[in-house]
Amino acid sequence: MTEDSGAEARKIAIKCVLRIEESDSYANIVVPKIIGETSLGTLDRNLVTEIAYGSTRMKKALDWVFDRYLPEPPPPALRASLRVGVYQILFMRIPDHAAVNATVSASSKRNKGVVNAVLRKIVKESSIDWPDSATRLSYPNWIMDQLLNDLGAEQSVSMLEQMNQSPEVSVREDGYRQDRASQWVVDLIGAQMEDRILDLCAAPGGKTTALAPMSSYVVAADVNPSRQKLISENLVTMGLRNVAQVIANGKLPPFAPRSFDKVLVDAPCSGLGVLHRRPDARWRILESDVQNLAGIQTELLSSAIRLVKTGGELIYSVCTVTNTETVDVALELDRLHPELKPIKLQDSRWRPHGNGLQILPQDAGTDGMAIFKWKV
Repeated sequence: MTEDSGAEARKIAIKCVLRIEESDSYANIVVPKIIGETSLGTLDRNLVTEIAYGSTRMKKALDWVFDRYLPEPPPPALRASLRVGVYQILFMRIPDHAAVNATVSASSKRNKGVVNAVLRKIVKESSIDWPDSATRLSYPNWIMDQLLNDLGAEQSVSMLEQMNQSPEVSVREDGYRQDRASQWVVDLIGAQMEDRILDLCAAPGGKTTALAPMSSYVVAADVNPSRQKLISENLVTMGLRNVAQVIANGKLPPFAPRSFDKVLVDAPCSGLGVLHRRPDARWRILESDVQNLAGIQTELLSSAIRLVKTGGELIYSVCTVTNTETVDVALELDRLHPELKPIKLQDSRWRPHGNGLQILPQDAGTDGMAIFKWKV
């Protein structure tokens, strides 16, 4: 990498960070699009991606570090340059002088002096006295507070540290990319070849495509037509012919009562167990969303009950770890539907969680998830 290409890579990274912030766009859409408009080589493309994603993920920590050296909040372009520079200094194995020089060269003429002065001051710091864990780990305060309340100090900090690392790539035997925790959810469903299964919130189809070879017939329902297209593409690629797709609202499912042996409600949730997969996700979810989503989850489960054959099973899974969206939802369903018989789950890969199971990201380097089952 030449000095010029290093500055050019930082310039593109600054552009990405600024675009994400100013347009409130998704990082995984903005970054590939901007990179695609350049002639950068593979190494520089990877560098831009790492800096742009990392600067977005860690922006709370980065902003706190450099704001101490500024008399007032910086304008967006300057803030983007400083985030890019400080991210390299604190979180990447790039020599400090290279990070500073390349970032200064990449910054606008108006901002070069400030960027140079601030970055050099940060380089001279032997250590940083963080005000709190939420700032050091770069999460909204409410997420830290929620997990502290639900998991305790040690487990919550360990989880949030783990989700600042890039996720592992897991590939099933059939070639489909799916996190191991999601694969373990499928194992716990216990599909049999004679089963007719409904995946009520199926998109993008990971669990559907895993269940199809294990059962006689799977219905993949989802309310979003564009997400149904993702399922369709996966089914074609994998040559699965025993799956029917239905565009349907899970709260008002258009199926005959008692028509499935198993119904899976892999419900929409806050996604706090998969924050490592999208660098901007932690800044999009709101504290109020957790309680609202718990209500939706309960509605979906209640509507799914009537679709399960007598003696069949209802399965609930979510890629989050809040008590509000896991054990509390399970308890509320038990209260509303005393006819259900909770199935006590056991699996050495998971933690006991009420009558269900939970896995935290630090347990095995997977997503954070929870699963519950009932006999109808």
